[in-house]
Amino acid sequence: MKKPLLFFIATVVCFTIYCCSEIPENNDPILGIWAKTTTSESGVDSKQEWIFNDAYKGRYHSYTNDNVAFLTDFRWTIEGDTYTITYPETDMPSDQVKIKTTQINNSTEKASENASATVILEETNGETLAIRE
Repeated sequence: MKKPLLFFIATVVCFTIYCCSEIPENNDPILGIWAKTTTSESGVDSKQEWIFNDAYKGRYHSYTNDNVAFLTDFRWTIEGDTYTITYPETDMPSDQVKIKTTQINNSTEKASENASATVILEETNGETLAIRE
């Protein structure tokens, strides 16, 4: 009676060790918070925010005058250097973007010393979807 019990316990332990492998770390550069802020001619501030996590999912928020106007979950995939963002269960169109780094000069004097890098999500049509926060 003891041998079958020990065999069963050993089998369960081996199976548990085998199946509990380490989850690989996702260090994708898109991870984090990206946002786009605009102000209309009527003075209404609006902000869109994408929060990318390492499970190929994220959360999208849309704010109007600091109030949440809309929020939904999204999924993201990468193929080459192009990311596709899809918004399931919404009528929002998918976004295809690439990560770009742009140089912005803060002053005309000593431009190379005052240049700062801004990381953006650029849509395939060249428009900026969001800026890394």
